[in-house]
This record gives sequence, C-alpha cells and structure tokens, in this order.
Amino acid sequence: MTFSRSVFLAAVFTTLSASPGAFAQPSSADKETARNLMKEGDAKFSSRDFAGALKAYEAAHAIMQVPSTGLPLAKAQLEKGLLVEARDTLLQVTRHPKEANEPAAYAKAREEATDLAQKIAPRIPSVTIAVEGAPSGTAVEVKVDGTSVPPAALSAPRKVNPGSHVITASASGFKTATSNVTVKEGDTQKVTLKLVPGSDGAAAAVAKGSGKLKIESPTEAGNVFIDGKAMGATPLEIPIEAGPHEIEIEYPGGTQLERRVTVAVGQTAREVFQPSPMDAVARHRKGVSFGVAAGPWMAARLDGGSPLFGGTANFVFNIGITPTFDFRTGAQATVLHRFTEGGETTQITAVVPAALRINWSPWFSFSAGLSAGFGADLTPDDDALYGFSIGPEWSLLTMCAGEKREYELAFTQGLRFGDVRQEYHQALVFTYLFLD
Repeated sequence: MTFSRSVFLAAVFTTLSASPGAFAQPSSADKETARNLMKEGDAKFSSRDFAGALKAYEAAHAIMQVPSTGLPLAKAQLEKGLLVEARDTLLQVTRHPKEANEPAAYAKAREEATDLAQKIAPRIPSVTIAVEGAPSGTAVEVKVDGTSVPPAALSAPRKVNPGSHVITASASGFKTATSNVTVKEGDTQKVTLKLVPGSDGAAAAVAKGSGKLKIESPTEAGNVFIDGKAMGATPLEIPIEAGPHEIEIEYPGGTQLERRVTVAVGQTAREVFQPSPMDAVARHRKGVSFGVAAGPWMAARLDGGSPLFGGTANFVFNIGITPTFDFRTGAQATVLHRFTEGGETTQITAVVPAALRINWSPWFSFSAGLSAGFGADLTPDDDALYGFSIGPEWSLLTMCAGEKREYELAFTQGLRFGDVRQEYHQALVFTYLFLD
C-alpha cells in the first residue's frame, strides 16, 4: 500500500514544472531536504514508528505539495488515528491538478487516495451539538477541543477523530457549560449543553494578540516544527499567536535542535539556528555505504620473536547512525611474513571486524571494536597453527579528507587471541568510501 522510495524520487523530483502559480517552486535545497525526509519517513513507517513517520512526511509535504508526498502523509495520519486529517489530505491529493507530462506515479497516487478516502469516510465519528438555556439571538460560542465551531455549522454533525473530546459552550451572562465525550470509529453521538445564568468567576481576561516568528539558518536549510507541527524549511517567517512556543529544527545530516521562544504582541521574534559541523560528514554517510581499505601491517607476537610485516586489504560496510556515531564492519584479510635464518614464517588471517566510530570533528574520529575470524601460522619447522582468532581493535586517530570526507587514513592497533599465536599489531590503513 505504501509508496516506495523509488516511486517517490521518480515522481517528485523529476517533474516540478507544472502549476507554477499553486505555490512557490521548491529550490534545489528544498528538494534535497524533502528527499531525505521521505527516506526517513519510509524507514520509520516500516518500523511502525508512525509518530516519527508522520513528522517526517508532514515536513516533506509542506515543501513539495504533490500527490506522492500527500499519500504517505495520509497513511501515517491514518495509523495515528487522525481520520479527519487523513481524509482531508487524501482529498487534497485527489484534487491536485493533472499536469502535462506528469509522472505516472501522480495518477496512481490520486487513484489510491480516492479509494482510501471513500473507505475512511464511514469510519469517521460525528458529534451533533445542541445548546439549551440561552434566549434566541444570544451569541453563543461553542468549542470542540479548544477550536471554535462556526455558528452556521452547529446544526450539522461535526466530524471528529476517535477518542475523547471536550466540548464547551459559553455566552455573556452565563456559566460555561462543558461536556466530555468519547467516540469510537463510526459512532454518531448527540451532546446537549445547558447554559445556566451566572459567571465563571473573576478569572482575569487574557489579552490575546499576535506577532511574527522569523527563523533563519544561514549555512544550511533545515525543517522547522513549531509546537510539534511541521511548518516548512528555513528561511521562514510566519504570523503566530503571541506567547511561548517550542521550536524544533531538523537538518538533513541529522542535527536536531530545540529552542523555546516567547513572541510579544506586535513584535517579530528572530531565531537563528546552526547545524552541527558534523553534518558535513553525516549528510553523505547517513545510512549504508561501502568502501575498500588497504595498508601496511606489523605484528609482534606476545611470546617473543622478531616482528612480522605485511599488509591488509578490507571490504568496508559503514552505517551512519548519527552525525557523531558510525557503525563499521566488513571483511578483512591480512598476510604477514617474517624472514629468519631458519626460513620464512607466514601468518594469514581472515576476520570480520565490528567497531563503533566516534566522529569528534569533520576531520578526525576514533573507533573501538572487536574482530573475529580464522588464522593460520605457517612456520618452516611445520609447527603450524590453525584456528579461531579474536581480539579488540582500536584507532585513536583517523583523519578524513575530501569534499564528502570519503578519504580516511587511520592508525590502528589491536590484539589477537585464540587458537593461533597471540599478537599485538599496528597498521596504517587507507580507506575510500563510495558515498552519494
């Protein structure tokens, strides 16, 4: 049912020429931001983190406003029980204008959205609200969960999401009437609120007003969430109710920043954000990437004797977790030799390393982990050893270079134990990562 990532990429980012007047065309930075958000949403949806998927899809759709971003957003809303919002999003998808030479995925999204909207409609509960006790012509304000209901809509069933709701009615000279109602999918309930003459007390009236909130990120565009709602990408300037607000901004590289700001009536509150320098690395390393590595290797046996010299070759499998942390594994083969008067000694090992890398700057990192596999010690006196090999490995200094930090030079050390001879080793390993 869900749109695949490949369909999204084909549908959204190859066709953006139509409907120039509908909304401002996304910039290249906007498209890249939305692409990363959709990937994030797909991953979280697959892992059933629907709240996280909803947040990512909301931000992507706020940027792109196309059928192939609206459909995944509606599905995430549906999984969160937001049936009203899901159907509204689906109807927006169905009404998206057909464009010349548009991708087939747009039509497919409209078709699926039409079918899903029809299926959702009978599931949405409704509440009919009646107000009694106030004389005809009295101005009565009715609210559902704090949102005012237009007077002209009071006689019609009001669609709500499944769950609990607070309904209030207030009028000048009357006490506020309140009713708590719980509805299930498909329910239809009637709520009657009775107004009684009187006053709610001497609660001070709260002066309401609005101001503006301006959010900037000079070095890189980020996705803005205000009070948990996706608002789009920076730079952003919006009118907003005066008072305190929670701002969260997410960057493609993984940096997430939160800040609380108070907006004064008639004033513009300006907030400037900056991503972590590690985003320069993380934006390319995010997710899975591959690489190759090689370098000289030296080993000294713990039971004594001359050191062995040779080299190593690695296949690298890197997983970017956050801007600070990577997990790295792969396959490593090492061949070492020692020449003595008694002949040549050869050591061959094939292991699988697993290490956690900590990127403490865009240019430097260190790592620690464990490697395990098999080894063979071949000696001229036929005193050969074969068997399991395991031990810790670490790198206190890894230097990165390149526009994407795809080049690495690491000074690594480690110990090996097991069926083969115990050793301490050092290596200077050059790594190249194939990054997007």
